[in-house]
Amino acid sequence: MRVMPRTGFVLLSIALAAIVPGTIAEAYSDKAFRAHPAAEYAHQISGHVTIGAKPYNSEGLIAEVFGKKTDLLKYGVLPVLMVVENKGQKTLDLRALEINLVSADGRHVGPIAPEDIQYLRKTSPRATVTPLPVPLPRKKNPLSAPELTTRAFAAQMLPPGDSASGFFYFEARPEPGDKLYVNGLRNAPNGPEIMYFEFPID
Repeated sequence: MRVMPRTGFVLLSIALAAIVPGTIAEAYSDKAFRAHPAAEYAHQISGHVTIGAKPYNSEGLIAEVFGKKTDLLKYGVLPVLMVVENKGQKTLDLRALEINLVSADGRHVGPIAPEDIQYLRKTSPRATVTPLPVPLPRKKNPLSAPELTTRAFAAQMLPPGDSASGFFYFEARPEPGDKLYVNGLRNAPNGPEIMYFEFPID
């Protein structure tokens, strides 16, 4: 039996080795985020609808979903994952959702659009900077990660037996006693509005 030379295989293996790590890293970063069932988070049930929520209030949690460089807490942004489950027999209309983060003392704050997050600045005081004669290259904005948009809550309609999940972003610091207020759900088409949800998430 003739044995083929291994040189070409080795060179090909080296080339693949140079490509594969980047491919693996890219595939890992693009790996779809999977939310758990609503009942595995802080949640509330009203009729056939269950809503669960989880605040991503640490650097570690945020890094798992948005990457290590997207430290939203430094910019005063709190991402909150929300899961909606429709166990009824009618489609849910989510187009008029009203979402608020409610503090223990009653302060309300609505979510910021994911595409606006990149324009925020760090909440810590900035030092005075003397302009340099030659401009330095600008660093990539850590708040321009595409996952902020692709993993935002975007469902408009929710068929029977289905669930939807995604993040809302609040310009707020996580505090003990935080609650999530959700209103505006209704059965489609033009059905009565479902009772509002308000439950602690910390």
